[in-house]
Amino acid sequence: MSTEYIKSTYEKMYLYEEDVKEKIALKTQVIFTAIFALVSITAYFARFLDFSERPETANTICFLVCLVVFISAASVYFNCRAFSGSEFRRMPYSVKVKKYFDEQVEYNIEVAHYNDQVDDSDRLPLIDPAKETEEFIYNTYVECATHNAVLNEQRSRWAFNATAIFLVACIPFAIAGFLFVVFDMDTSSPRKNLAIKDSYVGGEIASLKDKLSNGDKTYIVENLEKRTMLIEQILAKKEEEIKLSQSKDKTTTNEKKSPPPQAPVKPSAPQSRAMYDDVNGGPNRSQK
Repeated sequence: MSTEYIKSTYEKMYLYEEDVKEKIALKTQVIFTAIFALVSITAYFARFLDFSERPETANTICFLVCLVVFISAASVYFNCRAFSGSEFRRMPYSVKVKKYFDEQVEYNIEVAHYNDQVDDSDRLPLIDPAKETEEFIYNTYVECATHNAVLNEQRSRWAFNATAIFLVACIPFAIAGFLFVVFDMDTSSPRKNLAIKDSYVGGEIASLKDKLSNGDKTYIVENLEKRTMLIEQILAKKEEEIKLSQSKDKTTTNEKKSPPPQAPVKPSAPQSRAMYDDVNGGPNRSQK
């Protein structure tokens, strides 16, 4: 196995850990999206929960909703740990490497000038700038790849914990959703049509009945047509309101039966070389 092959392997290991870092970041973003969707639907359950008909079922759903929120909070915690807070090490900027090489060249010039002025026993050996720079680069690859590998392993465990806890939160969510749908606990459900009670119409009918039995015949004949027309107008108006309410209910039902929105597309990896997912900053962050 040649030395060049070993050095090339070090570089590939460094690039591999950078790729793993990006994949974990994408995974955490997907988990954040899933948690947001879960909590949004859970909030809908809590917002439109009907306590009037089945209070015991409603209380059970409330308990399950609180359980989903509590477990989701734990998932968010681990996902945040996996998403940020890690201090990665990267290769120095190219201008720094070039400066290091130029300094070695200048050092050789100064050593040659020094050796011309001293005895042979005091002379200093020259260095190979290309070899020294090459060794520096690959030693840095090894150091950075090892450090980043340890961080990626820790971040991977945090992301796994976040995913596992999210799946646990889906269990009470599924039970709450099942109860919410089966027992029709939605206050905005079109199947829950409220009975319309018009006290004014009932009062007029009762008054008309009393006058028919006890009142003056002449008065009844004169006002019967007027009251009948008034009642017919009121009933026609109420019938129109009922038809309008039923039309709105059908529209709401059609809207609820529409297909769910398309799942959001996963975000793409950033193209920039500097990744600002770490909070404390790395050793290369302060270089200019």
